[in-house]
Amino acid sequence: MSRVIDWKNIVEESNGTKERKKDIRLFLDCVYKNKTYAQNYSNDVITVMFPGMGNQGGFRPCGARNGAIPKYVVIYSTGKDIYWPDELDEELGLYTYYGDNKVPGSDLHDKKGNQILRDVFEMSSSSDVNVRKNIPPFFLFERDSIGGVKFRGLLVPGYNSVPSREWLTALWAKRDEGGRFQNYKSIFTVLDTSSGSDDKTGEASIDMRWIDDLKDGLGFDSPYAPLAWKNWIKSNKYLPLKSNIRPRIRTKEEQLPEDSERKKMLNMIIDYFKDDPTRFEYLAISVVTLADNNILEDPIRTRSVKDGGRDGIGKYKLMNNLQTPLDVTFAVEAKCYNPNSNSVGVKELSRLLSRIRYRQFGVMVTTSYVGPDAYKELIADEQPIAIISGGDLLELLYRFEQVNNCDSLDLYLKINYPKDRKDGEII
Repeated sequence: MSRVIDWKNIVEESNGTKERKKDIRLFLDCVYKNKTYAQNYSNDVITVMFPGMGNQGGFRPCGARNGAIPKYVVIYSTGKDIYWPDELDEELGLYTYYGDNKVPGSDLHDKKGNQILRDVFEMSSSSDVNVRKNIPPFFLFERDSIGGVKFRGLLVPGYNSVPSREWLTALWAKRDEGGRFQNYKSIFTVLDTSSGSDDKTGEASIDMRWIDDLKDGLGFDSPYAPLAWKNWIKSNKYLPLKSNIRPRIRTKEEQLPEDSERKKMLNMIIDYFKDDPTRFEYLAISVVTLADNNILEDPIRTRSVKDGGRDGIGKYKLMNNLQTPLDVTFAVEAKCYNPNSNSVGVKELSRLLSRIRYRQFGVMVTTSYVGPDAYKELIADEQPIAIISGGDLLELLYRFEQVNNCDSLDLYLKINYPKDRKDGEII
């Protein structure tokens, strides 16, 4: 449970005006509550905390009029855009953000947010400190279910283990109703601010008086500026906020789709393969290749046997930035189960585990979910098995195959897995 700070402890109201109180700090994963649950401009805590920025949309710059570089930027994620899902990797301290051009027939830079991304990422490649001092810090917030915003971190453009040419890339996409457009995919580092500031060393939280100095053009010289951010400006040295995340047991609800359309899609897959579940293995193997681009060669479907065990075998590449990377073997098992009647249990996981050898791993793909006892045993024993549940399967098909509704799924299945294809036949 995150710490919650109420509106009255954040905002000073007097004669119809609202100002941020002087002693407010930004704490990682702390929730700052709006005045009321129903969010609007007058009750929006984030607009009081960050004066001078825009009050709408997910990309809110301060001081960016007439093409100027903003003083700072607030990224506000609602988590509702399923077509462009921004993603925070807490383990690596890496944030993937998609730009704001999402309308067919428009130019990549028609939207102000994309113009800012272009200019800021260009500045971040400079070695001139005087240029880099003008790079605005990015503050990441997510909408919280209790009627507030959760602070998720201080961002800077780029990431040290991602090639710089991939920090900002233009992608082509299309809308369901038709029409193509380009949008940016950008990579940010979440900075580890635990070194504090000149004003207070060793204090990971951020003094919001820095926001006022940023607005006045004094961000780099401010005694409240996080040292990690100043060091990045001066030396281009990234210090990501990495977290050692322990594996956890996902509930049934977390493993299965939530919305009605995807529930229908999952039932469609189960019904499509119900007369010959072994043919589901072809789909499962394809989905595994979508899960990670370090797969050296596509898994090969093994001969059907009564007791199952391994439905596919593939090669996974390690240390792929070396001229001589390593590769390890992994096994795939597929279970086309109805989640209303069957889950993957200890028996199925044990069977897959018995088929993999030392320095190998397994992938379980199912239209259902892994039961709590089996999941608990998998984590407690640190078993080298990855899980692709029914919800994961649909998410991968959406992200990489643009399969996002029943109609597109029906077409995808008929083209890629026709029922009249003979076992082993390649189309």
